[in-house]
Amino acid sequence: MTDSPVITNDELPTANAEARSTQQGRITVTRKRVLSSPETLTLVALLLAAVLSLIFMQYLVAAPKVLFGRSLSPIAPSLFPTIVLALMAVMCAGALWMIRSGVVAEQSTRMTWTEWVRAITLFGIMILYALTMKPFGFLISTAIATSLISLHMGARNVIQIAAVALIGPVALYLAATQLLAVSLPELDVVEKTYSSILSAGSAGPAEAVDPTVAE
Repeated sequence: MTDSPVITNDELPTANAEARSTQQGRITVTRKRVLSSPETLTLVALLLAAVLSLIFMQYLVAAPKVLFGRSLSPIAPSLFPTIVLALMAVMCAGALWMIRSGVVAEQSTRMTWTEWVRAITLFGIMILYALTMKPFGFLISTAIATSLISLHMGARNVIQIAAVALIGPVALYLAATQLLAVSLPELDVVEKTYSSILSAGSAGPAEAVDPTVAE
């Protein structure tokens, strides 16, 4: 059995320095790995996107419709996007700080090629949703995006996909236009149909004619 090496008092400062250097090197490698992890890069991208969107909000959200010099929407269309983007920026910044300070354990496993493809596909669906919003309107573009996301998430039940694609956009449209009084981009045909349905529903029953009234 071999004897373990003995560190003398003269060699102790050198050994401590080497230990600190090794520890600092490990910390540096860990920080570099954290900064290059897909999760952290995604947080950084979302943070930059949220901040830039808040800065250029006036170019991203269309002005509300005006009738006789007055806005048809009592709430500014940019209010809710501003709230959502501000919350997203705060949450991303908080998550980055927690990862950087070591409060949250770093992700040790890397994303596989399949996971990257799924993430890129979802990003492409959202880009398609944004591009089809103006030419197709809110209802049609939201129904298409909802169907594609359902298929992307693994749903294969046609009835379930159709129900989500029909009920979800209509509920969001009614909540935005009726409850929040926010105008959404929509086709003229859809708006006319929607207005006629609401007018027919809000109109009271026709007054009954008294048959005893003499002609």
